[in-house]
Amino acid sequence: MLSGMAKRNGAMHVAKVSKKYVTKDGASRESVAYLLRRTYRDGGRVKHETLANLSALPQATWKRCGSR
Repeated sequence: MLSGMAKRNGAMHVAKVSKKYVTKDGASRESVAYLLRRTYRDGGRVKHETLANLSALPQATWKRCGSR
């Protein structure tokens, strides 16, 4: 195994990532993405690896994956 690579184990979960922003005309908007992620430790720090973007799938599909 290469020294820079983390071990391929860790908990998988569905994460909701939202970003809020204001458009040029002053309207407030929010962008939401649902990501399948793996959490692991690297040198004592918690890291997240994105495995898949589930945003385009129907809500019932990614809810079965165990949304947090």
